Amino acid sequence: MNLFIVLFFSILSIFIGKPAENTGVYLEKGGQLIAFQVTGEKGKVSFKHLDEGSYKLLLVFPQQEGKYIKEKPRHETMTKATYNPKNKTYYYQGTEGFFAIKFRNISRIRSENFSAIFREELDEEDKFNAIAEFGIHNSGGSIGLSVEAITAAKFKKAADKIGQDISTQSIRGIK
Repeated sequence: MNLFIVLFFSILSIFIGKPAENTGVYLEKGGQLIAFQVTGEKGKVSFKHLDEGSYKLLLVFPQQEGKYIKEKPRHETMTKATYNPKNKTYYYQGTEGFFAIKFRNISRIRSENFSAIFREELDEEDKFNAIAEFGIHNSGGSIGLSVEAITAAKFKKAADKIGQDISTQSIRGIK
């Protein structure tokens, strides 16, 4: 029985990503930084008790290694970012690696007030990736993220399935 459990989780780890620890998650309201968290060993963060208003989420991804950064010619794609609204998952490809960001525990944010975006913003030290803008319609809103490092094959499969390249639809480099 124990061998079956170990085998099951080993096979499962091939098909899903690994939690992306140390991803910097920034929350801005009206252009002002109001919160910052770093993902833990499970790759999760959440922001709760948010006031009514317009917000933007920015991430600084950690550098990946091994199979989470390698790309074979058959996995190449021009897509930098795509979003699947059905399962609320944002997929990103950058020099840091390939990532899937799943939005969870969303409260007081209507789907029409949520927009997945792709915008790279630079400062002296880091490259920030703006991934979402959203509006909270009543005080007490919340949003959570789960960040996973994924393989190039999983990214390409998701990008091809969704067929929407939001990196070409967003305006780059504007703060």
